[in-house]
Amino acid sequence: MNAPLAGFSGEESSLTDADIYDRIVGAVLDHRLPPGTRLAEEKLGRAFGVSRTRIRQVLVRLAAEQVIVLEHNRGATVASPTPQDAQEVFGARMLIEPPLIEAFVQQADDAALDALIRSLHDEEAANEAGDRRAAIRLSGEFHLLIAEGSGNATLAKILRELVSRTSLILMTFGQKPGRRGAAHPHDGGCGCDEHAGLVGAIRERDARLAGRLMKKHLAHLLAGIAFEQPADEAPDIETLFRSH
Repeated sequence: MNAPLAGFSGEESSLTDADIYDRIVGAVLDHRLPPGTRLAEEKLGRAFGVSRTRIRQVLVRLAAEQVIVLEHNRGATVASPTPQDAQEVFGARMLIEPPLIEAFVQQADDAALDALIRSLHDEEAANEAGDRRAAIRLSGEFHLLIAEGSGNATLAKILRELVSRTSLILMTFGQKPGRRGAAHPHDGGCGCDEHAGLVGAIRERDARLAGRLMKKHLAHLLAGIAFEQPADEAPDIETLFRSH
């Protein structure tokens, strides 16, 4: 007879770790898990029908991506980025991304440009479908493709972490109502129109214009973040995940 699962009694669920990861990230993105919510391993284990060991593996991955914070003797909580965090992240991006796109313009081949255009089309499709989570991911990938095509592996690596932090900031705060491309206050994509403008400058091989547009785009994105959000009541995570 198998030993009972820690934090769970009964037959283990067929959910994979990737399934659990996706559902937690989705709940953060949809604001069903607001910043600061405590994620108790035992409750998550019961909710998903898996062992605490498996839950812990998922939480470690989420912590590495800065979606949650893991603290010794305090466990896991949904990360709570601040307006200051956003200012610092976008300040760093405004320093490194204009020269990255200028380098992309100067050396990227047709294959790299085609990949960027496909990414833009995928982002547009996600926005049209109302898939906010995919739109945020794809908008980040758009920027990373530019970095990877720039030939500067060091800055591309730095940008990957900054894009991950940006995604969490957008998940947490969303964008102000009425901003072009934002359907509601928690939307968080970059805005396909501005990405299309960047692609246009690249097609024209105008490095200086591309650099100016990139800086303007990042400043616009920062200005559109809705930092003033009402406090959300922490949900019961067992009820939350058992209902989906």
